[in-house]
Amino acid sequence: MKKLLLILFVVISQITQAQIKEKQSFFIGNIGTTFGINQQFKLSEEGNGPFITPKSILLRAEVGYQLDKRWSGSISIGYDHHFRYSINSIPQFGTIRYNFISRNSYTYFIDASYGRTWRPSESFSNGDYYKLGLGIMSFSSSRWNGLVRLDFHRKKIAQFENGNLDSVSLGIGFSFY
Repeated sequence: MKKLLLILFVVISQITQAQIKEKQSFFIGNIGTTFGINQQFKLSEEGNGPFITPKSILLRAEVGYQLDKRWSGSISIGYDHHFRYSINSIPQFGTIRYNFISRNSYTYFIDASYGRTWRPSESFSNGDYYKLGLGIMSFSSSRWNGLVRLDFHRKKIAQFENGNLDSVSLGIGFSFY
């Protein structure tokens, strides 16, 4: 009887731990930038800077919940500064993430986000925020994990050129489970 109870206890504890790994909260932080062509660059001249330059800085903090091995949801807040246009914005958005390839040491994911952007200045109005992303997260033996992502962002700004500020960014970050 003791052996049966011990085996039952071990099996239940393993099942419980497996569920905790799937259903748990997480925190993600990342920094990204968009790149553009340097307009002053001339191939024949020296000292005019690099051909490709960063055009923005994008900071993000995300709190979410892993529903199962494939799906998660989160809410995020960030800070965006676009150098060329001198635009600052604070996006707040919700994200749904799907892990389409999941291994023990890494996972590839796609995510979609929708929310609002708030402008700290009066130059432009507040607007909608959309994001579609693709990335890879590597897992380590600790709770800290690395993250690399490529995102398409669209900020709806009424007084801006064509009403949209579109950008593609490359970002790095970390996750904490």
